Amino acid sequence: MDFGLVVDLETTGLDPVKDKIIEIGLVEFAVESSKNPVISNIYGALEDPKVSLSPEIVKITGLEDKYLEGQCIDWGIVQKYFDRSSVVIAHNMSFDRSFLQQRQELNLSTAHWACSKKHIDWFAHGFKTRALNYLAADHGFVNSFAHRAVFDCATTLRLITPYLSELIETSYEHEICFSAVGAAFEKKDILREHGYRWNPEVRVWQKSVFEKKADEERAFLANSVYERSKSSHMEEIVS
Repeated sequence: MDFGLVVDLETTGLDPVKDKIIEIGLVEFAVESSKNPVISNIYGALEDPKVSLSPEIVKITGLEDKYLEGQCIDWGIVQKYFDRSSVVIAHNMSFDRSFLQQRQELNLSTAHWACSKKHIDWFAHGFKTRALNYLAADHGFVNSFAHRAVFDCATTLRLITPYLSELIETSYEHEICFSAVGAAFEKKDILREHGYRWNPEVRVWQKSVFEKKADEERAFLANSVYERSKSSHMEEIVS
């Protein structure tokens, strides 16, 4: 039997160096052969950040200083869940991972991460957003306690169940950033419609795709942007 883990955090802010974790949710699931994942364990805990929560965080999470006072996450339990999981899944993985990597109590060096926000091609499946609770609504259910960690984990697991194979497969692929270097100005609308975004720092249109779609992107640039002339686009592996 194989195990996976869905993780979600609530924090005092967005900076993993300055801000603190105030809540963790873990939902462990088991997968046998091709069957749907089955929840095997759940862990949730609060942690006192030793600072007052901002009004914004109180509004988002519903948590208050009095609920957190003296609370502590058992990081030994968290480590055990990570150690036995083949994959760790989070919606907006980079956020949760960056905070957990700051915890000296944890060793996450062997964890394989997957992001339910970017490793599933929601747009290709016909959805117009990648936001967790909107995706849940589009799938016919509601997260009644949004921005509480265990509930967000459960929502994520229910959401990804039909797409679990795609999620895992894509999580092992490199992400490639395409830069449409030297693209003519009049091609900006074509690039924008195809998902490219203007990067003002390097002054170029860019888009990131996973390996399985790299050939498709090269063909688009060659045929629609450079019009079969010698392509001058650049590629860089970003993850």
